[in-house]
Amino acid sequence: MAAENRAAAGGSLRRRLLSRMFVVLGVVTLILFLFVRTYARDAADSAYDQLLSASALSIADAVRVENGAITVDLPYSSLSVLGTARHDRVFYKILAPGGLLVTGYPDLPGATVHDDTPVFLNATYSDAPVRVAVTGRFISGVARSGWVTVVVAQTREARDLLASRLVANSFAPIAFAVVAGALLLWFGIRQALAPLGFLEALIRARRPQDFTPIDAPVPTEVGQLLAAINQLMVRFKANLDSTQSFLADAAHQIRTPLAALRSQAELARREADVERLRNRVERIHRNAVEASELTTQLLNHATVVHRAEAVQPQVLDLDLLLRQIVQQIAGRPDAPPIELTRDPAEGDALLNGDPVTLREALSNLLDNACKYGGQGPVELRVRPGSGDYGPLVEIADRGPGIPEEEKRVVFDRFRRGRLAKGIAGSGLGLSIAAAVAEAHQAELSLLDRPGGGLIVRLEFPGPDSPSADRPGAGAAGTPAGGRRILALLPLLLLPCVLLAAIGPALALEPVLYPAPMAGTERLRIDAATDRPAIEPLIRDFQRMNPMVSVEYREMNTGELYDSVVRGGDGAVPDLVISSASGLQVKLVNDGHARRYSSPATDALPDWANWRSAAFGFTQEPAAIVYNRDLVAEDEVPRSREDLIHLLRDRKGRYRGRVVTYDVEDSGIGYLFATQDSVLTSQFWQLADALGETLAKQMCCTADMVGAIERGESLIGYNLLGSYARERQIHGAHIGIVLPTDYTLVMTRVALIPRRSAAPDLAGRFIDYLLSERGQAVVAAETAFYSILPTVGGPMSATHLQEEMRGPTQRIALGPALLVFMDHLKRDRFLQQWKAFLHQP
Repeated sequence: MAAENRAAAGGSLRRRLLSRMFVVLGVVTLILFLFVRTYARDAADSAYDQLLSASALSIADAVRVENGAITVDLPYSSLSVLGTARHDRVFYKILAPGGLLVTGYPDLPGATVHDDTPVFLNATYSDAPVRVAVTGRFISGVARSGWVTVVVAQTREARDLLASRLVANSFAPIAFAVVAGALLLWFGIRQALAPLGFLEALIRARRPQDFTPIDAPVPTEVGQLLAAINQLMVRFKANLDSTQSFLADAAHQIRTPLAALRSQAELARREADVERLRNRVERIHRNAVEASELTTQLLNHATVVHRAEAVQPQVLDLDLLLRQIVQQIAGRPDAPPIELTRDPAEGDALLNGDPVTLREALSNLLDNACKYGGQGPVELRVRPGSGDYGPLVEIADRGPGIPEEEKRVVFDRFRRGRLAKGIAGSGLGLSIAAAVAEAHQAELSLLDRPGGGLIVRLEFPGPDSPSADRPGAGAAGTPAGGRRILALLPLLLLPCVLLAAIGPALALEPVLYPAPMAGTERLRIDAATDRPAIEPLIRDFQRMNPMVSVEYREMNTGELYDSVVRGGDGAVPDLVISSASGLQVKLVNDGHARRYSSPATDALPDWANWRSAAFGFTQEPAAIVYNRDLVAEDEVPRSREDLIHLLRDRKGRYRGRVVTYDVEDSGIGYLFATQDSVLTSQFWQLADALGETLAKQMCCTADMVGAIERGESLIGYNLLGSYARERQIHGAHIGIVLPTDYTLVMTRVALIPRRSAAPDLAGRFIDYLLSERGQAVVAAETAFYSILPTVGGPMSATHLQEEMRGPTQRIALGPALLVFMDHLKRDRFLQQWKAFLHQP
């Protein structure tokens, strides 16, 4: 049972092999995974770096010198090419020679360069890891010629997604191979260990007295174990034979004194003479003493043999041990003088050994010297060990000694020299000493002493220094490596400039929609949307959430942007709704919006959802609106080319009676105009025609539709078709044309500011706007077209699709809209626009 418990505590060999092999397999798998992941990351970077490089180079090509200053007309393709990564944010900056900022994000990482070869680096910007491309372009013709640096950065989301897919696709076969390898390992190890079970069965089947070698066909490794088992059985048989021999010898040796003792006792019983009886008793006593000493020696011999199998070494002092033995023997009445000396006089005679067996061996050797050395003094010499030799003990007497031919045989059990006759002894003392010396790997020798006598020398092995294993003494401790010096990396703190002035005053005072039922939830919405247009949505949302109060604040798109960027804590709305898609995208790109995901937002098409932070919930086409009473049907333009011809051919009729957005003040007007400039090569011809007819510019669709309805204007260009349609439904005698060459369609965008106080409630409102119920309200009760095709109503997506005669160009939410948010690009565009619209 104890052996089984120890085997259980040792664990399973199969489990050990499997665990170690699985650890190795796991390490190899981890190395392969790290390699595949690194390769996938490099491959993803290589693919997207091409787009990043193209973006940087296209911007560099647009850098020019105007009026002695460096400027850049940001190409639309420079950022739209990065829009293929749908969820990545984009940042850029252009630095003039000397590191002066031309445009872009001033704190974007990227130092000046003096080469036109793109350089790529990884950095962190706007709390996100980014990949940065830096390139240069040499510029002359300015006061300080030199290299202009272009820096374009893109967040890593698309790269990481591509890398993850590459890792998954590449690592799947490896994972399969690892699993298959693990199963094969399990089966292989099970089969490899089968010979051990076979060997166990052979051993268990053997008879108790069968010590013959086991002969079985086993593998080489198991063969080594089998050879060790066979060797162990040989040793065990030898020990058993030795024990049986020792028992036979002991029985024989004990039988003789016991027989003599018995015969003497029987004779003493019949002896009547007192004097002769005393002699018999003395013989009986002597035989009893011999039997007792023999029995003691036999027991000591057995103890020494047993302990020699498993010596438990301890550090002991030979000098101290010998003094204790000398003190014990010197107390006998017949003991001769004993002298103990140490050579040299100083130094510790330390030794690693078993104190029990060493005491027995040294006691036997000193007892023999006292017993056979006569009355002459016995000399003991102790020599401590050193680096060259081990400790040594010599015991010298002046007895008859041992002849040279008997010095080998006296170490056998029960063997005594012929000169020891007449002296009581068992013949086991030297045998015990020899066994102890062998267990301690010491050398026991018998030497003739000059002048007569015998020297018994016990020399222990060297050159180990005994002090090295002294209890409590360890290896010299090395000093601690000194105090750790923590290198504190300086943190680069970006200066935060607190604005002393708040932005422009709000256009209108906020309107509070109290909760229909008593509640504590409050939602603040800031929007660039007419309140009557969105009020039906607010009211219906409160029907579903009767404990929510809604505070609605209407402002223009610029004020709305500033309220999110510059507003302090508590001054930022919970939800922002704007028709200026470019500004909304910039808020998301610059990290001012928080992400929100739900089944409703995930169901949006890509063009209406960017980074799960900007959500479009309407469709609003850019239309040509005209007065149906004052403009004949044959004059109504159906395309932009028709409008250009109409304005040029009938310049007098339409002078001062055409209206469009003031793109400088209106975010949606700027959005429509910039998109036109990208989509049609006739845009500036149209702008020239508008300028020749002295077209009016207004801020809002409602004002322009009103002017057309009153006859103050005959035609309006790029008006919101959804507003015009809503006025038409309510009786306005106006016509609406969705251009046949293409129709721009924008979406009203909702987002949750990063510092929103009620983001969950804002998310709930977004889900409502995108729900089928909310979209039904949009299609039936608002001035916007719905985005869901499954709802019906006068402003449904289906009705809009039916009205379109030409292709649709939806203004997708994405980084391409950031091009016209650049201040240099905006200034240049507005400058050109004014040049055409304000003609003399």
